[in-house]
Amino acid sequence: MSAKQTRVRSKVRTQWLALGAALVVLAGVLVAWALTRAADRVQVVQVARTVKSGDVIQLDDLTLTGVAYDGAVQGLVPEESLEALVGRVAAVDLPSGSLVQAGMWRDAPTLAAGEQAVGALLKVGRFPAGLARGDTAIAASIDATSEAPPIPVRVITAEFDADGAFAVTLAVPADSAVLVAQLAANEQLLLVGASTEVAP
Repeated sequence: MSAKQTRVRSKVRTQWLALGAALVVLAGVLVAWALTRAADRVQVVQVARTVKSGDVIQLDDLTLTGVAYDGAVQGLVPEESLEALVGRVAAVDLPSGSLVQAGMWRDAPTLAAGEQAVGALLKVGRFPAGLARGDTAIAASIDATSEAPPIPVRVITAEFDADGAFAVTLAVPADSAVLVAQLAANEQLLLVGASTEVAP
């Protein structure tokens, strides 16, 4: 083998060694970056089992999971706020495995001062679609000639019965409770204009 051929092979071998060394360094940098990212993970609240919209959130419905910290990711619920969600009402369906975010729950409704509870059984077409616990609505009469004024109400409980009717308990201003109860008893009650009150 000539001296020239020896020099060419030596040069090629050196280039391959240099490339190999560069790849090793790059791999080390990537591993270090991955470890750094892993170290920046934070614990947030995750749904452990599916919760339907309108259901009260229980402790067993929730768990914790680690996510990579990213300043652009906002609205997730931190670990220390997990217990504060217990007893709240799901504002939307919460699929198992999803991360809990602000706006997915609301406060469990209760009677306020000056309110009374009135129960009603509503037929289809007499309440807004999607009406659920914690929503607000206007109670009115289905009789267009009725002089009953529109009355603001809040939904305390809401569920469908076996016949498809919608059973609700409403928080009603005390001075209007009898009127709303009479409308409900005479199957004249109509709920309109529901909106969801989302807890901060």
